[in-house]
Amino acid sequence: MQLLQHFDKVNTANHIIYRLKVPEWNQFVGKLADDFRLCYISNKTLNDRADKAGITATKFLEKYVIPDDPIIKSGDFGELLCYFIVKEHFENKGILLIAPRKWRWKDNRNKPAPGVDAIMFHIANKSKFTNKDLLVTIESKMKAVNSSRHRIQDAIDGARIDKLSRLAKTLSWLEEKYAKLGKEKARALTERFKDPATHGKYQKVHKGIAILDCTLEAAETAKAVNNTQGITVIVLSIKELQKAYEDSRMNIITSV
Repeated sequence: MQLLQHFDKVNTANHIIYRLKVPEWNQFVGKLADDFRLCYISNKTLNDRADKAGITATKFLEKYVIPDDPIIKSGDFGELLCYFIVKEHFENKGILLIAPRKWRWKDNRNKPAPGVDAIMFHIANKSKFTNKDLLVTIESKMKAVNSSRHRIQDAIDGARIDKLSRLAKTLSWLEEKYAKLGKEKARALTERFKDPATHGKYQKVHKGIAILDCTLEAAETAKAVNNTQGITVIVLSIKELQKAYEDSRMNIITSV
């Protein structure tokens, strides 16, 4: 899924800003449904479980998989959008990222997925671990309506927590999840990044991303930020952001 082509990019002193091209809004939102759905559930699992429940796949998605809590459906949209945009950004630089679809492991559709918002790995040399291996974390924050919240600063603060503590907890959770699922290659990969003392140092990138309605961009980006941990700060500016995530949710549900 190619998304970055729908944005204009601007670099500022404190942020990297991507502004969605207004005439491409429908095309952009229309692209999201299939790949977003697969982050929640595989096609095979969806069809099998819908058959067992005696309902359509669409009804199964709506009733059991896709969140309807306003905060969670907004938050999930932001996480998934950042997941695909960051993955595409690195792929454009020739860096292929292994990116767990951790939303598939939610205990409750109306709760956030555990750990960092998104985590991705790159192994530079398939035959051995090296200091060119890369780990990327993403902290995303949404601001679709006007409020006093400084979502760019919130994204930075969340990414700082990822860097200082939440990353280690997420790696432990992932390792245990893969072990219980019997996915040994994925478990061993996670262990590599969890234990650099044994497997060698690697590079880390921590990104704080604020997804804003375009009408809020100017006021939000004008605010001062405190970024002492070297967090990469990205702003995604999107017209009618609330409509974008509401439409995206319905498109996911009706995509099968």
